[in-house]
Amino acid sequence: MRIVNQKIKAFTLTEVMVVLVISAIVAGLAFSVLGIVQRNMRSIENNYAYQSELQSLEVALTIDFNKFTDIQWNAREDQLELSSPIDQRVYKFTNDSIVTLVDNYPVQLKKKVFFFEGQQVNSGRIDAIKLTFDKTTDLHRIFVYKHNDPTIHF
Repeated sequence: MRIVNQKIKAFTLTEVMVVLVISAIVAGLAFSVLGIVQRNMRSIENNYAYQSELQSLEVALTIDFNKFTDIQWNAREDQLELSSPIDQRVYKFTNDSIVTLVDNYPVQLKKKVFFFEGQQVNSGRIDAIKLTFDKTTDLHRIFVYKHNDPTIHF
């Protein structure tokens, strides 16, 4: 009988420790990148929702400006009153939203300007509105107007 002295091929303790340390660093970096990507995705989602609210508000104002014959701005009550012989709607402006009976638009206004026949007005009858918002660039504004018919002068 012959006894053969053979070594078993294996990694040393130092090599295993180096692999574990490198694996821990790679896993930590992967989770950090995942956290950054998730934060960016949430930010994109919030921006998209805010822009959708602004577009929805613009569409609603455009439809209402063209649907109603008389549009009044009541500065004391801070509300926009739209009326026609068969229907009426009121937009109530608050610090953090614009509210109607149908919808609530959670947008923060920076500035609102009202016009009648091309002149800026503070209250009374209007035919155009320009809204500027807090969480957007100055390039994104809403400007809604209506064509006046001759009956406004009677």
